[in-house]
Amino acid sequence: MSTRPIRARSLGLLLAAASMAAALTPAAAETPRAVRKACTSDAKRLCPREKADSPEMNYCMEAKAKQFSRNCVRALEDAGMVPRGYLSKN
Repeated sequence: MSTRPIRARSLGLLLAAASMAAALTPAAAETPRAVRKACTSDAKRLCPREKADSPEMNYCMEAKAKQFSRNCVRALEDAGMVPRGYLSKN
């Protein structure tokens, strides 16, 4: 069984948490500040119609992971939330 779908789902959940920079939920509190700061604009740009704390945001961010800004990808990698090169643009 492949682990890739599990990773993609985990990534989507983490990025949804990162998009909730102003929220005071436990999920957002566990997301490193650097990731929230770097990825919030991506969430707003890529998924503007989705609520920050929603399954729809998770799905949207999963689908658009390859479109994240370099800053967001770097922050995710530096925080150990995504393996280096996992989201590299080819």
